[in-house]
Amino acid sequence: MIVVSDTTPFSELAKVRQMNLLRDVFGQVIIPQEVYVEVLAGTHPAATAVLSATWIEVLSVRDSQKVSALRAATKLGLGECAAIILASELGADRIVIDDLGARRVALSRNLPVIGTVGILLLAKQQGLIPNVKEILDNLRVQGKRISERLYQDTLVVAGE
Repeated sequence: MIVVSDTTPFSELAKVRQMNLLRDVFGQVIIPQEVYVEVLAGTHPAATAVLSATWIEVLSVRDSQKVSALRAATKLGLGECAAIILASELGADRIVIDDLGARRVALSRNLPVIGTVGILLLAKQQGLIPNVKEILDNLRVQGKRISERLYQDTLVVAGE
């Protein structure tokens, strides 16, 4: 399975010490060079974990002009654009991305999208975590924007 991720799922899951769920759910995750640079910049909580994670593969986008063109056309961030283009180039089975605008662009390119909340649901379905509510609550405490509707819908799907 080919899974490409943007920065946000790494940083949000790292804030609540759950970044390894990406590995546990998918095995290996590919990030574009641009996302790698974003994660390591500043004070992302995922920076140290990404440096030591052997399950993360960093690849360069083959056609960087496509990243620039997508960025100009959509006003999305560099990491999001690079993740979308890399996922397209690789024929990814999943792209892990949270930003609504980026999700819409990825879906318009027929890329199967999953976000941080979806990863929690998969982790519960696979028996990797006992519940999603605790992690969702922790994400919200750490500043992750999760609408009340998404929160409630997720708990219903999770059976909590």
